[in-house]
Amino acid sequence: MNIGWIGVGNIGLPMARHLIDAGHRLTVHDLVKDNALPLLEMGATWADSPEKASTSNEVVVMSLPMPDDVEKVCFGDNGILNGLKPGNIVVDMSTNSLEMVRSIENRFRKNGIEFLDSPVSGGVEGANSTDLVVLVGGSQNTFNKVECLLKLIGKNVNFCGPIGAGTICKLSHQLLAMSILQIGGEILTLGIKAGVDLDILADSISKGVMGKVPPLGRFYQDVFNGNLEGTDTSFYLGLAAKDIKLANDMARQIDVPLTIGSAVEEILVEAMNRGWQKKNFPAIVQLQEEKTGVELRTNKSVQID
Repeated sequence: MNIGWIGVGNIGLPMARHLIDAGHRLTVHDLVKDNALPLLEMGATWADSPEKASTSNEVVVMSLPMPDDVEKVCFGDNGILNGLKPGNIVVDMSTNSLEMVRSIENRFRKNGIEFLDSPVSGGVEGANSTDLVVLVGGSQNTFNKVECLLKLIGKNVNFCGPIGAGTICKLSHQLLAMSILQIGGEILTLGIKAGVDLDILADSISKGVMGKVPPLGRFYQDVFNGNLEGTDTSFYLGLAAKDIKLANDMARQIDVPLTIGSAVEEILVEAMNRGWQKKNFPAIVQLQEEKTGVELRTNKSVQID
């Protein structure tokens, strides 16, 4: 297949390389031509502008750092819109804004051009090894046309739904990742300052009921299937509230700020005021469900070791 590729940075370069390895013909463009030299040495063709990279190619892929970069490449002077024809497909593998993704798709659709938002997760190492997840939003029919290409880039390709769905999933993942890092940092600094060695602290947490499962493990085990009412074997929400208050009290005594920890304590106070002491501890998420009108339930499950 003839493919235009725009953006050959640390992640874009290895992703493009996988397509060349599979026998596809690439025309590449980047702000810095030297960045594309490894691809040119593999047989890719250089284009002096995004427009030239899109001309005569069935699919154009973008891997760019910022939403403004994507908009400029699409619609700026010498942008890809000038070189595309009706029926061509544009795949944006950048992490973009939801508003921008929907706006771009609307403009392309008016010109008969198909568009997918397809951000990736897995970092540079994943891009090199194809251990990426590709999160795709757009038309199912359009996705079907390029799924084989995306599977060359990432081992896990998820079709997430209509345009913007891939971006929603990617940004949600990033928020989760950074929240986990923040709360992890708060917990570890608290434990160390309170008097426990880091190696012992991290090992002890990792062997606990929540530390030894994936970040969404308890969601699959309890929340998604509605297992939120307490039973004789449950760890009760009231006990969790007591524990979190104790953790925050300890932090206050030794002057360790817990931004997320304090917020969790406040949420648990609200749950206790509602009389939820005997609920299963993952029931904390029910307050968020109520405030958003979103119920986190699914029939899917995973094995938790």
